[in-house]
Amino acid sequence: MKNHLLIVISTLILLSICCIGSGIIGNGISMGKGFVNSPGNQLTKGDMPAVDPQEKDLGIGPVKSVVLGPINQKMVNDGKNLFTGKCIICHELDQKKIGPPLRNITKERTPEYIMNLLVNATQMQKEDLFVKELFKKYNNVPMPDPAFSQTQARSVLEYLRSVAK
Repeated sequence: MKNHLLIVISTLILLSICCIGSGIIGNGISMGKGFVNSPGNQLTKGDMPAVDPQEKDLGIGPVKSVVLGPINQKMVNDGKNLFTGKCIICHELDQKKIGPPLRNITKERTPEYIMNLLVNATQMQKEDLFVKELFKKYNNVPMPDPAFSQTQARSVLEYLRSVAK
């Protein structure tokens, strides 16, 4: 069961990373506030609308704001242990595995989005457009819900920040 959960979580994170870089989003979709895909919003490659850089895609979940400061080494260590214990089954930092590589996820997604994916994986798989597209890109393998607390998710975020190039 734990292995399945790790696979699902890893897949969602990887899917999130891959969709941003691929431009797979539909017409009339706002990246800023998140949305639920409706029948009229069909996804097509290359239809990425202009996005206001002030808008932040927070994902779907309880995390509405994350204040980042200098890298916190204790959190990095805790996050690395959590990543190694739950995420590494499906995710590598630099190579595709079951899910996408995660080294630069913190440059492609907001901290809030990453944390919401880690604490609210099930709902984001059902409702978040980017996660849905990543899901498709990675053979419809669901990401197991890692069941991370917000504190644990923040540590994983800090680890991912620390390894970004």
